[in-house]
Amino acid sequence: MYIVKSTGATESFSREKLRGGLRRSGVPDHLVDRILNAVAERVKNGTTTRQIAALVNQQLKRESRAHSYRYTLREGLLKLGPAGFKFEKYVGSILNAYGYETSYPEEFHGACVDHEVDILAKKDGKTVMIEAKFRNDFDYFVKLRDVMAAWTRFQDLNDGARQGKCPKFDSLWIVTNGKISSRSMKFGECKGIRLLGWNYPKDESFAHFVDHASLYPITVLHELSAKELASLSDREMMLCRDVAQRTPKQLARAAKLRMGRAESILRTCKMVVDPSSDPHPAAFNAKARRKPGTA
Repeated sequence: MYIVKSTGATESFSREKLRGGLRRSGVPDHLVDRILNAVAERVKNGTTTRQIAALVNQQLKRESRAHSYRYTLREGLLKLGPAGFKFEKYVGSILNAYGYETSYPEEFHGACVDHEVDILAKKDGKTVMIEAKFRNDFDYFVKLRDVMAAWTRFQDLNDGARQGKCPKFDSLWIVTNGKISSRSMKFGECKGIRLLGWNYPKDESFAHFVDHASLYPITVLHELSAKELASLSDREMMLCRDVAQRTPKQLARAAKLRMGRAESILRTCKMVVDPSSDPHPAAFNAKARRKPGTA
């Protein structure tokens, strides 16, 4: 059975690939097979990957609210770009959670020309130059030319550092919500560039960094309005974890929300960070399973 990717290319339908995505989101094993079976029954030749994702999330909403939010991580990341919420700020928030001090400088003077730097990160006396490559499509690649251009900027800035024009950078990272091309991987390995794609490297990918420490962006909360998202972003609350650490009063004041709305957002963020904190999963599941029109 073949399915259609967002690029129009086709590939075989893989239950194991779906299983990996569900497990990555922390879905309990006893639910994984149930969801897989329900989805597989509805997949046919020509079904798109987007349709499959919708089917999976539909089933997850019937089983676990927390994991339905977690599973929409990639869709949540897309809202960091077109909706005006900075992907760079989200990447910086992840780095902060891992102990890095981050800033977002506009430009530095290189030896030859000025260069924009997305994120400057510091930890253990080392300074990292980070390029955040946002992609509007999950299947878009960071290509060799992108990596080589970043490497050229990195070298010119370090040449400028030797002339006292800018700080010295110890390493270069390129972070993307998309994929990394094979030639980019080869060049990165050769030059010592740290590349973080959605699923690359296998055990230290961008998705791994997010899931390992429950660093989900607030954009996975699909019920938030554009105004609420903007308000939270403006106050550097890019992670559900950041929101979950506030009290309802603190959140309401910081994001200019009504108390009831702040309490609702806070409960949801806590549930995303820790699915076991959902106080009424059974009641929700029963409601979700109930047929329309029944009492």
